[in-house]
Amino acid sequence: MDKNKLQVMWQVVDGYQSVQWAAAKLRKSERTIKRYAARLKSNPEDDLIHKNRGREPVNKIDHETIWQLYLKKYYGMNITFFCEKLLENEKIKVSEGLVRLIFKDHDEFSVQAWHRTKNELRKKLRNMKKLTKQQKEVLVQLEAEPYVRTTHPTQPRSKYFGEELQMDASIHCWFGNTKSALHTAIDDATGIIVGAYFDLQETRNGYYQITRQFLTKYGVPVKIKTDKRTVFEYKMKAKKDMAEDTMTQYQHVCQTLGVELECSSEPQFKPRVERSYRTLQGRLTFELKEACVTTLEQANEFLNSYIKKFNKQFAICHGIRNCWAKQVTKEQIDMSLVTFAQRVVDCGNGIRIYNKYYGTFDAYGNQIFIKPKTKVSVITMMNGSVYALHNDKLFALSEIPERQKVSDLIDLDKKKPVIRKKYIPPFDSIWRITNTNLFKKKTYFL
Repeated sequence: MDKNKLQVMWQVVDGYQSVQWAAAKLRKSERTIKRYAARLKSNPEDDLIHKNRGREPVNKIDHETIWQLYLKKYYGMNITFFCEKLLENEKIKVSEGLVRLIFKDHDEFSVQAWHRTKNELRKKLRNMKKLTKQQKEVLVQLEAEPYVRTTHPTQPRSKYFGEELQMDASIHCWFGNTKSALHTAIDDATGIIVGAYFDLQETRNGYYQITRQFLTKYGVPVKIKTDKRTVFEYKMKAKKDMAEDTMTQYQHVCQTLGVELECSSEPQFKPRVERSYRTLQGRLTFELKEACVTTLEQANEFLNSYIKKFNKQFAICHGIRNCWAKQVTKEQIDMSLVTFAQRVVDCGNGIRIYNKYYGTFDAYGNQIFIKPKTKVSVITMMNGSVYALHNDKLFALSEIPERQKVSDLIDLDKKKPVIRKKYIPPFDSIWRITNTNLFKKKTYFL
């Protein structure tokens, strides 16, 4: 190329060819051709080689440093997340293409590499006669990995923010050495995570917690899509009539708030939340490890700040209109997210629930005695308050300890506990208007 360049430029300098001809021949601009001609006129021995040839760039990044950081500190991250962490923690700005070249030089592949990339690396390692220890481990991993095609085809998003929420839970080793369940609710139109909560298992309490989050911050959605877990839907095989099926606690919450609940066991039914777990498992696990999170309490506290960061990076909010229903009050949320259970009053005028013994009291702290063997509806709120509903009357339940904490005869220097008035919801509460009638007609599944 350099010899051809010199021959063409000497023809221009000697006047045999024009500048335009040389520009087309060398695929350079006319300005560059004129600069070459000026250099040859001032120094006929000039080779027209760029002055930076052979010199090391000032901003050159050591590939071995990037590779060692990946092995020792960021192993298992996908390439995009790895580049973000290099810029955030190490102040090293690299492109994803450069990281891919480094991976390719070391016969490594990303955790989210395409099947074509994995197949090319597998063929390359198979044809090599001698493999290092690391190359053998990579080949074993590639051979053992099953080929799974995507089961979540692209679907159109909803038109409005709050029109459709998709809820699910993912059991994964998010932090520590034990598995836990991450409950999430994601908006289909924008991709915003409107609620997230960690629990030991996929439970009703986890879904109640994320429901409380989006009811408090956004309001009441139009529709919720979930899977067919017994938390959401339970059909009794013995009864063929759909109207006589058991109503779950969460179905009752949705019916009370006026939310449409749809359930399906197919993952394609709620692809937005299914796909979000792939992103969360590739990012949140490393964020929790970096923050030294080891308990559920710490993990749930960390989610408050991380979800804001996640939504800011991945949510699509521009031009999306809001269709959330009016925001409900804290009292309405507390009275909606309750659990119902049926109990029988024993001979001691007490009710046993959650391995504790309770007595019925009125608003002034006076104990109310109900006829033994009477069936009552026990209502438990998320804050721990327990009430009993009987004959359209609501009573507060107070725990009766097995042994007194303060003795009236001996512990004279200690203050006796003050008996305060019990808060009992008013007569026109949703428990008495809707829940009582529904409870009489249906048996709730816990």
